[in-house]
This record gives sequence, C-alpha cells and structure tokens, in this order.
Amino acid sequence: MIVGFLFLYICTFAIFFIDENLFIHLNMKRVPFFYYIMACLLSICITACDKEEQLIEDEIPEMIKADLSKRYPSVEILNYQEYSNFSQINVIDKDQNEASIWYVDDIWKMTHTKIADFNQLSLEAQTVFENSKYRFAQFENIYKTEREGMDRSLYTLHFLYQWKNVKDMTHYVCLNDDGMFLAVYTWTPNDPTWFVDLPKAHFDFIYKKYDGSEIRGYQNNGGYYDYFVLHNDTLKFVSFRGEVETDYYFWKETRYEISLDTKVPDNVARVLKRDNPDFVYTNLYYIESPEGNAYFFQDKNDDRELGYTIAEDIS
Repeated sequence: MIVGFLFLYICTFAIFFIDENLFIHLNMKRVPFFYYIMACLLSICITACDKEEQLIEDEIPEMIKADLSKRYPSVEILNYQEYSNFSQINVIDKDQNEASIWYVDDIWKMTHTKIADFNQLSLEAQTVFENSKYRFAQFENIYKTEREGMDRSLYTLHFLYQWKNVKDMTHYVCLNDDGMFLAVYTWTPNDPTWFVDLPKAHFDFIYKKYDGSEIRGYQNNGGYYDYFVLHNDTLKFVSFRGEVETDYYFWKETRYEISLDTKVPDNVARVLKRDNPDFVYTNLYYIESPEGNAYFFQDKNDDRELGYTIAEDIS
C-alpha cells in the first residue's frame, strides 16, 4: 500500500515540475493547494498502513503475541494465517531476512528463515564451512531452522558442486550454529515447513534409548523422520517411519560411523571376505534396528558408493 501511494505521489510531483508548460500556466496560488493534496495523500497512506499493521496484530492471539514479542522483539510482521490448529506468522527479521514462525495450539514450534548472506551465519559455522572442500561454492539458498526441543539452530546451505563425474550436482550441507558438521545430501530433502509439529514419541524414544543425548537437528528424507543426535560424543542418525510407538516400523534404525580400526566380529569379517575378497572399504558404520544390529562397509571411492550390510549375528 505504501509503495502504491508513494508511486502516485512521485509521478504527480514529477509531472508537475517536468512539464514546463504546466508549470508556466499554473496559477501560483494553486501551488500550496497542490502540496496540500500531496500531504493529505501521504498522510492517508501512512495512516492506512498503520491501521493495516494494527489489524494484523489484532488477529494474533494474545498468547502468541506475547511469545513473539519476547522471542523476536524487533521483527516486522507481514501477515498472520491460521490453519486448523496451526498458526503461521510471516515476518522480516532484524537482518532483513524473510522468516516464517509457526505455532501449534498457541505454542511456538519452529522458525524457518531464509538467510540473505553467508556472513550472517555464526562465526563458528562460517569457519567450518570455509575450511571444507565446498568453500568455493556459489550458494543457491541458505536457511536457518530453529525448533522446539532443540537448543541449536540448524543451517542448511544449498549449492551446486562437483560430485564424482557430475559437474553440477545438488548439494545440501547441514551444520549447527556452533560449527558442528552434520550431513551432506546430494538430493533435496523435504521442505521443513511441511513438518512443523514433530511427534513427541520420537523425542521420548531418543532420550530413553540414548540417555544424555542432544538432538541437534531434523530433516525429512523420502518420508522418513531423520534426527541428528549427539550421544557420547558420537553423531548418530536416528530414523523413524511411524509417529507413535504402535506404528509399524516406528523406529526404523540408528546409523553412525565408527573408526576403521574397530575390531569387526570374526563372523562378520568372514562373510565379507567370502562375498567379495577384494573389497576395500573406506568407511565403516554401525546400524541398530528393531531386527538386530549390523555393520555397513562402504567404498566411497566407487562412483556408486557401493557397500555391504552384514548382520552382527550372522553365522
């Protein structure tokens, strides 16, 4: 609305002064009247916009409004929308970034921000990325996601980069605001705003199974709920298919990398040697799942990054 009125004002002002004939023939007594009209239009514009902003704020429930003013005191509210028990507030933050803030039953759940400049990331995150092999990447998008129940912000950096023999492969790098490097995806994860209210059962399961752990972030890949979990100084990827414990495949698996020096059980090593005696693996992972635990041997030097999954109790 402001832009429209300002445009009208500027155009009229320009016509008035640029058109020499109009200026010559204009009675000087009308000049003050012209300015008066312009001042009135501008005043109406400002008043209307102030009322519009006030109307938006009036739509926001008091509980949400109180949380918003405490959590983000300097944002500019663009609009407010309600969807069943969800509420979404679109804002411009103090750094002029667009952000969407989500509430469920008036409780804050998530804030998703599109970061305009790499330099707005925390110093720790910048340092880690600049020391990685992706330091010369040209960014397509950078996002910051904050969630209820997670103390750390999750940065997701999207860019195109060489991968194997593919010149411009999609990359999504995930890292925390303290510089912890979490994951690299060469595919596009699902939009986090599709998954605002994460199942409480996931958090309960993680904290029970991995006592003393810290949930560092979340991504949804192909419909699976994937959590980055720091447990005993090891980053673990905990994946769920269901939302409640009674769901089939509620907990899908937990996967984490272990040292290549790890002593693999003799029965597992024997099966690997039997199936492929010449196989050389560059990375070793341990997998926990409802069906039992297993080792995953992967060769990342291979173009297809092939590997072998062998059950821990195989005979």
